[in-house]
Amino acid sequence: MPAPNAATVTSLRVEPSEVELEAWTGEPASVSFSAIATYGDGTEGALDLVSWTLSNASIGTISSRGEYVSVDTNGGDATITATHLDQSATAALSLRYRENLYEGDLDAEVAAAFEAAEDEAGEGIELVYPLDGTAVPRNLAGLVVAWEGMSEGEVARVRFASERTDVSVYTSSSSWEVPTDLWQTITATNSGGSVDVQVTVGDWSGSSLDDVRASSPVSVSVNRLDATGSVTYWSLADERIMRVPAGSTEAAPFFPTDESTECFGCHAISEERQWMVVTHYGVDGQYTVLDVSNPDNPEIIYWLDGSKRMTMRAISPDGNWMAGVLRGAMQLYDLPTNTLVDLPALDGAKYTHPNWSPGGDELVAVRVLDAARFVDDMNFHDGEIVKIGWNGTELTDVEVLVELQPGYNLYYPEFSPDGEWVVFNRSTGDSTSDDDAELFIVPAGGGTPIRLDNANGTGALGNSWARWAPLSDGDLLWFGFSSLRSYPVEGTSNPQIWVTSIDPEKAREGEDPSTTPYWLPGQDPASDNHVPLWWSR
Repeated sequence: MPAPNAATVTSLRVEPSEVELEAWTGEPASVSFSAIATYGDGTEGALDLVSWTLSNASIGTISSRGEYVSVDTNGGDATITATHLDQSATAALSLRYRENLYEGDLDAEVAAAFEAAEDEAGEGIELVYPLDGTAVPRNLAGLVVAWEGMSEGEVARVRFASERTDVSVYTSSSSWEVPTDLWQTITATNSGGSVDVQVTVGDWSGSSLDDVRASSPVSVSVNRLDATGSVTYWSLADERIMRVPAGSTEAAPFFPTDESTECFGCHAISEERQWMVVTHYGVDGQYTVLDVSNPDNPEIIYWLDGSKRMTMRAISPDGNWMAGVLRGAMQLYDLPTNTLVDLPALDGAKYTHPNWSPGGDELVAVRVLDAARFVDDMNFHDGEIVKIGWNGTELTDVEVLVELQPGYNLYYPEFSPDGEWVVFNRSTGDSTSDDDAELFIVPAGGGTPIRLDNANGTGALGNSWARWAPLSDGDLLWFGFSSLRSYPVEGTSNPQIWVTSIDPEKAREGEDPSTTPYWLPGQDPASDNHVPLWWSR
């Protein structure tokens, strides 16, 4: 190989090679990059004849002369690349977005006072929401930060901090709802990462800040993708099924849209056919079949028929079959024709809580071997989790998935959308409203159940009715459930819908794969809310 001549560029480097910048709203940051060439004779010098590229256009622009100017709306990371013919070099750029927001007559003076007192803050403030370790979808709206330990007349700094974000709001309130546009800025910058939330409180005289106390920071993980679809759930106060679209902060009546005095809590859906079955009156209830392809205008396909009764219905993925139970006996309907299919009894046991696998070739259900422990399809003890085969025309073999555990009752099983897992309940009491109900998952192919410690929390919180989101986002699975835990923003402890995520990789290792849950925005905190059904529309 011939030696390079003196004018040949043999390598490049970019200076500076690493840059960390801060941009404030209205004050973008800038820096000039230079390409330094090494020539064939070993000498070095600045090289103008290069092209410049920026790997992340969301955080700014770079000119043909290597001059970078940031945006003033968000932070992030990027790689700067300089190229000359067949030579290239890179530099690492990190942009941190900063913003201060003020409520009332508070201004930059109070921000400066908090900054100066940051290292001297004592204890005494408890951040009660969000909960530490919570994971949220990127497009969550309606997040409220709430804290305790603040006295009247004091001022609080609510801070959202990460390597790429430092946003503070200054308020005299003891809670603060994050505006949707600001939260979108924070989550877009930190998607796939986490943000620390911390509250610092002090006595502000207008010129000095005294008695400064801070909470411990809590970590909120931000998923890299948005949640999609909507959650429907049964609201006792509204006496109807309510619906909250993903990213919304308002629940709207879904079915019925008129006022009602009935129970419509148990509902199931076929994603493929977009039909929903809604139970009336609970145990041994009649049902309505709806076309929900237009979620804003569900249409009735089949109305009540007193001769057709079941409890705890499930629809096959293709929408062709509806399974349910009637006084402990499995029932099957051809759903398009609403016709009962004659089924032979599986065995002498009682069955309830059926749920269809996403592959459509089996169901998971609860089996109660001792009929004396079975009151009705919703109330029983000594349940175990079983799988039931389905060959397209009839139910086949029964296989125990989670065997009966002395002193416990197992119920409410449901397949995950990828078919790999089954979530279920375990409690010491009955199967409807037991305060010590806890959530578990188990491999659908069999294995050791895993208690979802993070999702369950501590104490008797009545965690039940888990229902999965329809699809995995590629990293995590999600499900909603009903829980008695307090939502501190409202101070209520009646059943509410909470949402947790599941990391399949951790579950495969036998670790707790759940995250601390978040409260589903939009629901009525004064109502008893149950049976969250998460679907793609």
